[in-house]
Parts: sequence; C-alpha cells; structure tokens
Amino acid sequence: MHLKKITSAVVSGLLALSATVTSFSAAAPSLNAAAADGDNYAKLLQYSLYLYDANMCGKMGSDCGLDWRGDCHTSDDVVGGFHDAGDHVWFGQPEGYTASTLGWAYYEFKDAFEATGQGAHLKVITDRFAKFMREATVLNGGTVQKVLIEKGEGGPDHSYWGPPEKQGNRGRMLWTTDGAANITAEYAAALAANYVNFKNPDDLTYAKALFNFAKQHQGSYSCEFYGNKDTSDEIAWAACWLYLATKDNTYMGDIKNIGAAYWVHCWENVSLGAAILKGEITGDWSSTNALGDMSGDGYKFYDQWGSARHNATAQMCQLVAAKHGHGNAGWAKGQMQYLTGDRAFANGKSYCLVVGFKPNASNKPHHRAASGTDGAETDGIASAHVLVGALCGGPVDAQGTYQDLRSDYKANEVACDYNAGLVGAAAGLYSNYKTGSIDNSIPGVSKIYGAGGTQQTTPTTTTTQNQPQQTTTTQSQQQWQNTTTTTTTTGGSNPSSDKDIVLTKSDMDVGQEKGDDGATNNYAEFKPQGAKSATLYLTVKSNDTEVSGGFGTWTGKWEQEEFSGLKVNSDKTAAIDYTIPANVGQTVKAMVWWPHGDDVVIDKVVLHMDGSSTPSNNTTTTTTTTTRPTTTTTTTTTTTTTKTTTTTTTTTTTTTTTTTTTAKNEASKYGDVNLDGSVTIADAVAILQYIGNKDKYSLNAKQLANADVFNTGDGITANDARVIQKVDAGAINVSQLPIR
Repeated sequence: MHLKKITSAVVSGLLALSATVTSFSAAAPSLNAAAADGDNYAKLLQYSLYLYDANMCGKMGSDCGLDWRGDCHTSDDVVGGFHDAGDHVWFGQPEGYTASTLGWAYYEFKDAFEATGQGAHLKVITDRFAKFMREATVLNGGTVQKVLIEKGEGGPDHSYWGPPEKQGNRGRMLWTTDGAANITAEYAAALAANYVNFKNPDDLTYAKALFNFAKQHQGSYSCEFYGNKDTSDEIAWAACWLYLATKDNTYMGDIKNIGAAYWVHCWENVSLGAAILKGEITGDWSSTNALGDMSGDGYKFYDQWGSARHNATAQMCQLVAAKHGHGNAGWAKGQMQYLTGDRAFANGKSYCLVVGFKPNASNKPHHRAASGTDGAETDGIASAHVLVGALCGGPVDAQGTYQDLRSDYKANEVACDYNAGLVGAAAGLYSNYKTGSIDNSIPGVSKIYGAGGTQQTTPTTTTTQNQPQQTTTTQSQQQWQNTTTTTTTTGGSNPSSDKDIVLTKSDMDVGQEKGDDGATNNYAEFKPQGAKSATLYLTVKSNDTEVSGGFGTWTGKWEQEEFSGLKVNSDKTAAIDYTIPANVGQTVKAMVWWPHGDDVVIDKVVLHMDGSSTPSNNTTTTTTTTTRPTTTTTTTTTTTTTKTTTTTTTTTTTTTTTTTTTAKNEASKYGDVNLDGSVTIADAVAILQYIGNKDKYSLNAKQLANADVFNTGDGITANDARVIQKVDAGAINVSQLPIR
C-alpha cells in the first residue's frame, strides 16, 4: 500500500520526534500504513452512492440502479430530482448543498472515484441534480425570472407512510421570484461544481444566472424543517465554484471576504467548505478555524440530530485539507471506524451505521420506500428492502447512545445531505489509503458500477499477446516502473468505413485535470459503443513537436496503455490509434500528458466498429524512460508482438518491440536515507517528507536505494519508514535489512 499524501503539519511534527525518539505508532497512528488494511474504503464509496438511487424522484429511466424503485410524482411542475430523506419532499437548501458537496468530493478525490469505477455513478447522480435545478429555473435571456425551491410540503408529506410510487399528486409547488438566496446560491454552487467536473456548458450558464439572482435578492427562506437567516456563506460558496469554473476575478471579492468558519460544513452553514476552497484558490487558510476543533480519539459529536452526518462531513473536510497540507487524514480514518462499527464509543458499544455495509449494520432506517410498510412506520417489522449505503443519524450524545429503531428519526433518519459527507469521506480515505475492493453483487441492486474485482494498488506492467497494457491506479505521466521501453508505432488513422462513429466534444466528457505531477492534462472520456478500435485526433497549439499520453479503461482494475514521443504533423495535428480491449469497461479515457493545458485541443474521437483504419504517414519511434533505483542485477528481456489489421483496401502491419531493463543502483547502507552513516528516526522522517512532497524533499538515486528497506522493488512507501522506525526502537536489527 502506498501512502500517497502526507500533510506538512504531520511532517513538521515528525521532525520533532527525532529528538525524543518517540515511535510513530504512538505519536502518529495515521502513518502506520499497515494498521488498518482491512478498512474497505472502496466498498464504502461504492455503497454510499446508492442512497441517491433510493431517493430518486420522477421517472427513473436508466438512472436508478435499484430493482425495487419505480416512477413517482410524475405530475410535479418540474419532474425529477431527489427526495430529501425518508420522506418525499424536495427541500431546495439541503438538496443544493448535497449536490454541491458531492461535486466537491469528485473535484478533490477524482482519483478515488475513477480507480474504483464509481465516477460514472457519481456523474449520473450529479447530472440528475443539475438537470432538475436547470429545469426548476426559468430564464429570460440570462436573467432568472423564478425558481422552484420546494416540492410537496413537510407536514402533509410526513403524514403519509408508504412508498413514493403510491403517493400520487402531493400538490404544493413553491416558486420564488425574490429572495431565497440561501437556496438559489446553493443551486448556483452545485451547477458550477458540476461544470467544473463534467463541462456541460448549460450548467455554467444557469450557475451564473442563479448567482447573479442570489446577489440581487439576498433574502433567505425558511420552512418548518429547514431554517436559515444568513445567506453570505452560500453566496461565498457559490463564488468559489464559479471562480474555479471561469477563473473570472469578478468572483474574487466574495471569496476574499470569507470570514472565519467555526462550524462543520453542513446544509445550513457552508462557511467551512467555502473557507477551504478559499485556501485552495488564494493560499489563505486563515478562515478554516473549525479544522482545529477536529482532533482527539473520541467520537467527534456535534449535535444530537444526525451526529454521524456531521462526523462524516468533518472527516471529508479534514481529508480535503490534508490533501493541501492543512489537515489530518489519520484523524478522519479513526473517526470512520466509529461509523463502520470498528471502534467502540465511550459507552463501550459499537454500531455499523452504514446500512448493508456489514451483516450487523443498522437495518431499520427511517425511510418509507425501503421499509416496505404501508400506513405505519412499525418498528417490529424488518425492512423489505436493504437501503444500501445509507448513513443513519447515529448516536444522540457523545457517549454513543443509539437504537436501531425506525421510529427514532433523530438516530435513524437518513437523508441526501447525510450521505454527501460520507461519500466525500470514503473517497478521501480511499485516495489516501487505497484499501478495499468493490462488490460485484449487492442485494436489491440491479446496476453495478465498475464491477470486476479488487482494485490494483501497485503499478505493474503486463504484456498480452496482441497489446501491451499497463495496470495502474494513477493518471500521471510519471510511473514508478523499473523499465526503459522503446516502441515503434505506426499510427494516426483516418475514418475509412461507413461503420465509423465520429464523436465530437458534445458526445464526450472532454476537460482538463491535474496529474500527480501537478501539471494540467487534457482528457476525453467516451463510451466504446462496441467499437474494436478508436483514434484520438488533437491539435497542438504550442511549438511542441511530440505528444504523449495514454488510454485507460476500468475492467475491474484500471488498465492503461501509454504512448509518448509521437510526432506532430506539419499542420500541428496528431492522431493516435488505440485497440479497444475485448474486456473494455463502460468508458474509455484518452489522456494527453504532453503538451499541457491549453497547448493541446482534443478535436474528436473516431470509433472504428470493424476495427479497421487507414494509417497516415505518422510513423515514429517513441521512447519512454522511467527508472527507479533497485538492488537487482541488470537483466534484459525482449518481447516481440505482431498485430495485423486488414481491410478491403489496405493491409497494415505493426511491430512492437519492448525492452525491459532493471536499473542498477546498489544501496550503500540500507536504512541510511540521509547518508549520515547511521539508521535513525531522522531517516524515516526523510522518507515521509519525500512521500509527501517529492519536489521539496527530493532524494537522489543512492538515497532511494537505501530507503527501499521493505519489499525491495515496490517503491518508497510508508512501510519503509515503519521498518526504520522499528530499527530506531530496537525491534529490528539494521543487519536484517532489507526485510519482507
């Protein structure tokens, strides 16, 4: 397991340890990478998304992945959206909060969603939120005329206990033409976040209009269940997302005015979320005061109503902050153990509060559709359906008082906003610890995303008969491989068959993302539609003469094929062919790592349904070299793979030769990372600093060789630091290094 991120605060704390010789296990349990390998964060992320399938409203279509849900409330003024909780009302404020927070989770931890195959599920959910919010907003030109902020009514709705499919017309539709900025700004934030993630231009159009409306009409709206007076935090939250979507400095005034946040990010108060984004955008983290209150080993308790909801969202906030060097991922990991039943509360009891996650998990959530009861919320009857992944409200006090009773809506309520933080926390924990695997079969679930097996966590190189593939969990151009690969490629095809399908930008998810090296890379994600091969067409805007990148697909594990050194044509275009594997997943992702950012424009992708293509004269020799020092003697392996493709007019033969060479760089003294002649806790700190920030705390080839003391050859990980810590503590003799 690789510890991908480490906060500067933790690193600075560890530096002090070198003087006191305190063990890592006692001082910083979050760095003990092997301490909780059983924590199934992949499954937790997978399960946490299905609450939204259970709460879908309107016409299900292909969106809903549960076999026990059907169409409902189809006579609403605006059909669609989601039910708020265990009831069936659409309340604008918590729904807007939910959609924007889910978008935030994907924005920060996209790697976790894609590595586990859950990105497609998240997109279905946030797109459905966005579609409803657009349709609930009436525009005249670019100006908002009115907005639907509530469907149904709390009191009458709560008097009905039964499935939404049988409820019929629930009546009241509440529109606003003035005020309710707490809701309209949340809609704006959600739509802007969805644009940042998935680039639907309609989302940005409506986000801008709703933000302007909220600024002009800053009054608030409250109902009997959701009250709000101050709207400045929602406006600031929306401003952050619109800045990220547009890089327009006109939003910066609202961002810089974000004040101190003292409460956890939640439906009523998004100050902390806004303060964290302010830190990311401006570098000013002084407003994130609430992060300092998230500490200690005890259960973090905020409120008796939905305490687990606030706890999970606090974890998400810490994990996002930790990603940027201002939080503690280990604290979040410890808190999640309370929610999954792996740690006892102060009263000595433990509960798994995520429905269906474990055999002993809560099974009587306060949820009409899942209960299967019609007319009463009877506690004594088992739920008819498993409400997969729903986070129950949790203990009503800090001691851990909790009962699994359907009628106890304080402790066993479930809601869209409850699961938003859980989704973010699960994604952040997977991003940090890479543990767990998704389930291929879940009771009551008819649509599994990314099914196929355990997620690979260690990059490896695999060569098949016809196609070299690289299995990896990252999307960075730089990989930790001990190989020098030389590939001769004939590529760059043009549409040649009436069976070809041309995908333009509107047919794909095209955008930019940060790679693990910090660079801005371009990508296009598309559905293979049964094609046997694809060609990526792009235009280079810079003076660069070569392009590099890769194609990847989720088949139960991330399978990636890379290209590099591909020559750019004289007209500044390039075309790259990709043979789509037979076991391709739901989507294929084409990635361009060089040139970066706006220096490249992805023009289109052509799917070749019969697998044939006509090559251009773009025949090049590409060389990719990535080395990591090891102690293994140099060896050379040559594999020749021949692939022949025939059409009625052209025969193309491609020969690929791969040479694998292990870099030779013997360790001078295992464990002596800082090259001072001894093995101490300072060497462990050097490893952790390197893992946390390779640019700032670089290690040379000799230091890397000395650092690889655990499972030599698997890269530099937190396990190497743990071994050195044990040497320093006397538990391992330096003469035993390296160890497995």
